[in-house]
Amino acid sequence: MLFNNALALTLLLSGAAAFNVAPKNNPMLSDVNKNIAGMVAAGVISAAALLPGAAMAADSLVVGTPLETKLSNFGEASYPVFNSIKDVSPIADSFLGLVNTKVKAADASEVAKTAVDGLLAIPDSSVLEYRGVLRQVVYSGVKPDTCVTLGGSGSTLQKFANSDAVKSVDSAKFEALKKKFAPANSAVPTKNGDICLPGSAAASEKLWVAQAELTFSMPKTEANALVASIAKAGKQATRPT
Repeated sequence: MLFNNALALTLLLSGAAAFNVAPKNNPMLSDVNKNIAGMVAAGVISAAALLPGAAMAADSLVVGTPLETKLSNFGEASYPVFNSIKDVSPIADSFLGLVNTKVKAADASEVAKTAVDGLLAIPDSSVLEYRGVLRQVVYSGVKPDTCVTLGGSGSTLQKFANSDAVKSVDSAKFEALKKKFAPANSAVPTKNGDICLPGSAAASEKLWVAQAELTFSMPKTEANALVASIAKAGKQATRPT
């Protein structure tokens, strides 16, 4: 994987919901997307976009704050929704199709580049702390041979890796990113190439809080650049309901 599987899962689902990309001819996926979109304001990307001025300004912007409650509620409410997605590929295909047709190539490339730069700027200590939460809490007791997976997530992430925007990023940075997130990546079980979901709603709550903590550990300069690039691309890609 290009970077941590659980973080990739968050970016994929949050991004798909934020850009409203569920295929309109698939009622099940449209309902799933509607449910995710209704909750995604509490997600990591949306939280960062809502708090650009405060981003990374304190040791923790999550634990012990109202945002922690919102993220926990999101994790609980989204758990059955994510478990109901048998194949995420149609959502991802719609997302990539929308980006390719609506977003200027340079702007899509900028999102990929600022995302990688931002992830690389996260302190190693934060990545190790994140690994601990994944291993000891989020995926405690989850076994690869019996877990519930997000169907199609493996092939979907490969599609993202092969997209023009991602391929525009310096390959050396991706190698550095792979190395940086290897400790956390090792804590995320997979089955048949797909990412395992947390084993319970309570574990899902902890996952979203932990991912927010990880995201908010990104230095302010890189965080602001990422938020700005996402906002610019998002205005072009959003499809009316």
